[in-house]
Amino acid sequence: MTETSANRIERQIIYGKLAALNMHAGERLQRISRSPLIAENRMFAAAVLTPGLELAHQIQFEPEHLYALRASVRHAFDVFAYDIAEGDVIVTADPYGGGTKGQALTMAVPVFVDGELTMFPAIRAQLADLGGEIPGGYNPVAFELWQESVRITPVKLFAGGKLQRDVFRFLTSNSRTPDWLGADLEAMHSCCREAQRSLLELIKQYGDGKVRQSVASMIAYTNAEALRALPGKGASHEGRAEWTFEEAQGTVRVHGKREGGRFVFDFAGSSGQGDNPFNCTAETAKACAVAAALADRLDELPLNDGLLEAFRFEMPAGSVVAPEFPAATALGGSVTGHAVAAAVTDALGGGGKRAQDRGGNADAAYPAVHGNGPWAMLYAPIGSPKVVPLRVDPGFPSSPGGWGPSGLYGSGRLASAEEMETGYGFRLERRERTDDRGGGMDVRLRILEGEWEFKVFSPDKSALTVRAATESDGSRPQVLKSGDLLEFRYAGPNTSGKNGGEADGS
Repeated sequence: MTETSANRIERQIIYGKLAALNMHAGERLQRISRSPLIAENRMFAAAVLTPGLELAHQIQFEPEHLYALRASVRHAFDVFAYDIAEGDVIVTADPYGGGTKGQALTMAVPVFVDGELTMFPAIRAQLADLGGEIPGGYNPVAFELWQESVRITPVKLFAGGKLQRDVFRFLTSNSRTPDWLGADLEAMHSCCREAQRSLLELIKQYGDGKVRQSVASMIAYTNAEALRALPGKGASHEGRAEWTFEEAQGTVRVHGKREGGRFVFDFAGSSGQGDNPFNCTAETAKACAVAAALADRLDELPLNDGLLEAFRFEMPAGSVVAPEFPAATALGGSVTGHAVAAAVTDALGGGGKRAQDRGGNADAAYPAVHGNGPWAMLYAPIGSPKVVPLRVDPGFPSSPGGWGPSGLYGSGRLASAEEMETGYGFRLERRERTDDRGGGMDVRLRILEGEWEFKVFSPDKSALTVRAATESDGSRPQVLKSGDLLEFRYAGPNTSGKNGGEADGS
């Protein structure tokens, strides 16, 4: 049967409505979540998946969720094969079950029509605390995942519409922020239920068959557009990038080429996994590689299975980009992931060492997206009645274009001076772009009240300095108190250097 223009337009309308309901779920999650990581830093992704567990549509504010949400849901459905029913809600936070790090939890809410699985929503979010040795999961000396968080393999939070209170108690009891965690789980569930209702209304309006056809059509379109943006057959592309972080270091090597209807990235020759938290899970590495390969198109193309399936990856088991259980992974995306992106940019000729000391070229076909900035994890002194980890990240490193943050840095909202002072007791004394250091950003925060223990994360090309108000020898205080300063220096677009950094703290 000949397809008419009306058919094509109708499919686009249906997909647009599906995308809108998914975006609404993400926006609502940001508004009603308790944790600043979701409400302010926007460390989450929301998606709709097909009955065949294809990604129909996804929104995200951090690139690391690109493959991990779908992979986590697929792993969870494998675990509960033939045991998924109406009213079930499945959660998982497993770096070795499709995830990236233990603090990121995925929730899936299956939807049924006439007893058959249909389109359903899922949300993946970074939670404030899920156990581990250091509040917030940031442990620069971790060598296995249990030092970073509890390992949550797939489990039903709701079964047949009934809350499994033992599961809920287990999750909240293993967090230093049980109130925040409980509220965020409820917010995620509420947003998924709202998306579920909207999906059922969409299916009722157009029919399940037409909704599936619209998704399949957009997946095919996205796949063709993604491949069109990549190098063609015949050429071979090789790149590499090195990373360092204190005494840890490694190399990421990548070989890229077009094979049939997919672009293949082979990471053979990359360093082996380390006894440190800088190992990248395969899903993290995939996301960073694709973010670099589609640097100039990722914001334009729908995030769906067509984009994901435009690539194939070969990752040596036991390498820094595909570590084996139980290696620590919490900082893999923050360090090694940027090296993965730098290696891909180098391979595709968008920059790298051949252009501005691996810094990338903003005018190239494949502009650089890597570049991290300093941040600090603050928390009440250990042993306090309540220990709430707080991520302090008041600026951003500049992209090669020179204004917004680098592509891999995410799209968190910058807190205002008023929010910092009234909400956290920090005075924002300075936040401005500088002419030196290649056009970076300087931020100065002064502690007004309370006492905080801390860990700082300071990648190369950036710096985070802690100054005590009462010490004259320049030494770093062990505990932050009223009057102490945190000085953040973010790299600019023209700053050269490595892809690593250093960790330090109390």
